[in-house]
Amino acid sequence: RKFGARASARGRDGRTDGRTGAVVFPNPREERGEYASRDRAQSMSGEANKSDDDNMSGKIHVEEITTSNGGRGGVHALNIEMAGAGEGNGEQERKIDVAEGEEGAIYPDKDGKTLFDRHYLGTGKPVPPYVGLQNRVSAVTWVELFAMQQLPAWRPVITPAQVVLTLVGMGVAMLAIGIGCTVSTMGVVQVSENYSQLSPPQSQTVFTNDQKSRYLRENGGYNVTVDLRIEKDMEPPIYAYYELTNFFQNNRRYVRSVSPQQLAGLPTSLDNLKLLCEPMLYVGGALNDSYPEDGQISPCGLQAWSYFNDTFSFTRLEGAAAAGPEEGAATAINVDDSQISWPTDKSFLYGNVTAENFNVYPEYRGGGTVAKPLNQEQHFMVWMRLSAKPNFWKLWGVIDQKLFAGDVVRVSVLNQFNTYDFNGKKSIVLSTNSWLGNKNYFLGALYLAVGGLFIIVGLLFQIAYWFKPRGFADEMHLSWNRNSGVTSTS
Repeated sequence: RKFGARASARGRDGRTDGRTGAVVFPNPREERGEYASRDRAQSMSGEANKSDDDNMSGKIHVEEITTSNGGRGGVHALNIEMAGAGEGNGEQERKIDVAEGEEGAIYPDKDGKTLFDRHYLGTGKPVPPYVGLQNRVSAVTWVELFAMQQLPAWRPVITPAQVVLTLVGMGVAMLAIGIGCTVSTMGVVQVSENYSQLSPPQSQTVFTNDQKSRYLRENGGYNVTVDLRIEKDMEPPIYAYYELTNFFQNNRRYVRSVSPQQLAGLPTSLDNLKLLCEPMLYVGGALNDSYPEDGQISPCGLQAWSYFNDTFSFTRLEGAAAAGPEEGAATAINVDDSQISWPTDKSFLYGNVTAENFNVYPEYRGGGTVAKPLNQEQHFMVWMRLSAKPNFWKLWGVIDQKLFAGDVVRVSVLNQFNTYDFNGKKSIVLSTNSWLGNKNYFLGALYLAVGGLFIIVGLLFQIAYWFKPRGFADEMHLSWNRNSGVTSTS
């Protein structure tokens, strides 16, 4: 680094800057005439810039000096002029010339300090505003300096020990979170049973899917019974779900086939309903004056038309797992379905809308119908909250009583919803919840895997550093030193 300061001394080897009067100590390249163009430029523009210099007191500006070979950037001259600087107060001005390529000239040192930091950080000196490259870059504000990350800042030097500690520390934290998630999930008790595989009662053979589908179309549905055996105590609240598979509620046409204005009870045009709801806008697909309201369906669209209409009732057989279902004491289980939808759905998305021509004609129905206004039909609002995956659960109700290990929950199902045409399956599920929700080991396994990976990488990094250490700021690793065969100086 080559520093010159008129405020401190004038060395016999120094020379005076022709424009500002600051002393700049000689640089080896100056002996070769590389600064000749700079001196000529300064002498020619000295008088013209004199008045400008008088107005730049209390500012920082940078000169980019052109060398004799026509290049630019050979030297960066940092002029720091304090307010009141002049002929009688020269102690307030200093000039620093930093030659490009000088060791540690413009880059932070091993403590992370830059040239600017070494002259102002911790000295108590007032920091004047930054002007920029004189005659090339206009003045900028501190906000712009902050945006460009040019303000004095803490620049930590990352060491191998810090890297290892960071990796291992993050790995340990992720392992702790993964263990917590896994333990929480392990506490969830869940039982389920597929009832779509059951054939109609009194049938002599096992029905195929085609036979079940035809039976539902002709008879409307049939009753089946499934038993859910409780293996562990289940603390309330216990959530009852129905599960569907291979049902694509995320299909683009299915998603768009609904009228939000109609569901909310807002006026909407017939053209808009045709655009959104057809072919499920009229009974039979076309206007027909033999039906009320000319057969117009409300709520219209595929989403509402395919409303799930299986029903469930639950009975508890105490101790039936050991004594046999026939010998257990049977008590009805109350399942609360009064608040299973989202409160925002009831308040904002659905209005006091009465259904018209909605799945009431067996030959045209797709699913269930509704008897209450839409904002009171909890199961309907749950169904209309679409799933992103083809396999999903929908909440049926909440059980507020404890179920003990060894009990059997008998579920009587009215099987009406036709999933057999697309090879879908239907199941009934009972599950408790944790702070993470239902039983799902994915999140815990992910944290455990990533945490273990961080620890392994950290240990491998430390082992590699033990076998092949590298000193701080070792210049032998620079590409131009490796190519030239320079040995390490650290």
